[in-house]
Amino acid sequence: MEFGFAPVQSKASFESMRGQAALAESLGFSTLWAHEHHYGRMMYPDPLMTLAALAPVTRTIGLGTNMLLLPIHHPLRVAQAAAMLDVLSDGRLKLGVANGYSPGDLQAFGVPAKQRGQRLEEGLLLIRRLWQGETVTESGNGYELDNYELFPLPLQRPNPPIYVGGHAPVAIERAARLGDAYLISTTQKISEIPALVAIYHDALAALGKASRKPTLNRIVCVVDSAAQKEQAQAFYANALLKLYDSWGHESVTGLADAERARQVLCDEHFILGEPDACIEQIRRYEAMGIGHIACLMNFGGPDPELVERSMRLLGEQVMPRL
Repeated sequence: MEFGFAPVQSKASFESMRGQAALAESLGFSTLWAHEHHYGRMMYPDPLMTLAALAPVTRTIGLGTNMLLLPIHHPLRVAQAAAMLDVLSDGRLKLGVANGYSPGDLQAFGVPAKQRGQRLEEGLLLIRRLWQGETVTESGNGYELDNYELFPLPLQRPNPPIYVGGHAPVAIERAARLGDAYLISTTQKISEIPALVAIYHDALAALGKASRKPTLNRIVCVVDSAAQKEQAQAFYANALLKLYDSWGHESVTGLADAERARQVLCDEHFILGEPDACIEQIRRYEAMGIGHIACLMNFGGPDPELVERSMRLLGEQVMPRL
């Protein structure tokens, strides 16, 4: 099992983000993940710029977008900026992309919701061709290329890994067809994950591709007492509902009252508790075929001391046993 970490991306100062990134690398996390939203103060709006700021304060840890909302971006600009980041970081980029779901994000950039899938597919195909060094002559959504060659090319060959997110069957099939990996949202219940993994594996098999283990976003908090566990449960349960309701994610806005109960949210969406309990929870995901957990310890803006303590407990008492 690999573990990634999303450093704080909601402070006016970037020092906390840089400090957490350096600590994550020292503790053995495999990837730093940067997110994208354009409403509210919980996310910096540009994940590639966020990762470019983290490249100089780290040396070996992967740098991933989780997820870049490709339909609201010009695909050529993404191909260029992401290739630059791969070069600047000595080949550490992981490009994670998704359709986007928040009406505010889509409306801010004038992207009709019905065009999301088509823009994502068109953009991914173009990015991969450019990264692999093709000379491209093609017209598409907002671009017209004539014998275009990307410069510089990314260091990773044939291209940096592309992660694709989504939970609808058509999105999962797209991840198998156009991506190198599949990324599952923290909004998905643990009870739903086996079915999502099965759809992904079936799609890979139908395409004649080898089986791959998906990456899973999860709110994670490792504590060292029952009192801290209760406080963390209350904080993260409230944050999950508040933020995803405001962003309009149907997997949360559609929850029934009983599914919004604190303990149900914790059981279905979080990895939270003392080290032994977290190990048991993680092994459940491992048994479902998950290969990487992206730890969202900063979700909702918790106390930085809580996050650092949780990082150290995970890195020192949980990860070595997995």
